[in-house]
Amino acid sequence: MAFIFPMIIMAFMKIFLTFRLLYKAYGFLKGKKILLKQFQLYEGEFPDELRSARYQFQNMFEIPILFYILCLINMFLDFSYTSDLVFAWGFVIFRIIHFFFRLKNQRDLNIRPRTLAFVLSLIFLSLGWSSLFFNVISRYI
Repeated sequence: MAFIFPMIIMAFMKIFLTFRLLYKAYGFLKGKKILLKQFQLYEGEFPDELRSARYQFQNMFEIPILFYILCLINMFLDFSYTSDLVFAWGFVIFRIIHFFFRLKNQRDLNIRPRTLAFVLSLIFLSLGWSSLFFNVISRYI
């Protein structure tokens, strides 16, 4: 059950990013800086700020999916250890840091800290999956 809280935080970040993207898109539409038809195939020129918001939104559908699956498997199998929860929270903490870096306009941003946060989150996720693998092997073999 402890895996629920990291998942909730990730879900709230995703919901926030969805509303943020909609808000930014509406602002650019209202200001006539883009046209509604551009969203059909996401074609044409988009302001950097909107493009950056869209990339951040899309990013939350990529690696985090593996996090959700890992948490659900750990909850379902119910033989995780404290270290597994530490790996989950480590992933979430570094995703939050990554999240805040991505809120800024990416064109003028030093990419190194953002990349480091991403890599560290990926390391925690990898440790979580490795732990699950070894937990399953030790339980069933």
